[in-house]
Amino acid sequence: METISWLSAILIGLFQGLTEFLPVSSSGHIMILNEWLNVNLEGGSLQLFTILLHVGTLLAVLIMYRKNIIEMIKHPIASDFKWLVVATVPTVIYALALKVTGIEDTLDANARTLLPWMFFLTAIFLFLADKFAQYRAAAKSTHKNVKCKDALAMGLMQCIGTFAGVSRSGSTITGGLATGLNRKKVADFSFMMSIPAILGAVLLDILDLEGATASVLTHSIGPVIAGILVAFISGLIAIKFMLYMIRKIRLRVFSVYVGILGAVILIMDLIK
Repeated sequence: METISWLSAILIGLFQGLTEFLPVSSSGHIMILNEWLNVNLEGGSLQLFTILLHVGTLLAVLIMYRKNIIEMIKHPIASDFKWLVVATVPTVIYALALKVTGIEDTLDANARTLLPWMFFLTAIFLFLADKFAQYRAAAKSTHKNVKCKDALAMGLMQCIGTFAGVSRSGSTITGGLATGLNRKKVADFSFMMSIPAILGAVLLDILDLEGATASVLTHSIGPVIAGILVAFISGLIAIKFMLYMIRKIRLRVFSVYVGILGAVILIMDLIK
């Protein structure tokens, strides 16, 4: 019987919500947390639980940016909707290419081995993001409205953020700061980009579902609902916290954190 404890579900939901929007890689944290907690879910059941947690974080960003979404629906041309499409296209092409060529399976099979190195890559991105922001501010070459080059750069960086251990938000924010988009706007647009990214990930996961997926819902419905609610609430907190952090505090704080995390995982792997 595949089940998940209340503690495991709540902890995984908490980390999913927080790390989805903080630049530290949600996929990398959930991979390690599942391993350390020894979660009693496999195959389709684990996939289904992950999908439901993503729904929780998706609701968080939809509620947080509901006004922006309504504006995009009302004015798709005048709003940032067109740039959201531009930013999403590279990721869609990239994801389909990986799936069609079979490279996705190879990457998935080696994801755990590459995890510490991907955390190191995230640390480098966040360090560079600060440098880009400082350079642009000193040169007075920042802008507050998204342009085509911003959307394209952030979209291309989002492709790299699909690797476990590489932060999607950290990658996209790095791309936006490099092109000169100001800190507040780059964070807002990065979070808006997460909507089609999460929807796409959920859709692909649903298509790939395998195994007796109903077991996790049948035997652990309470913990599963608790995990979703925690992911939703912690996601809201993470978005607000990140918006404050990116305006007040340098991203190198997160860079140091993921760098240390990557080193700890690497050392633990070596001494096993």
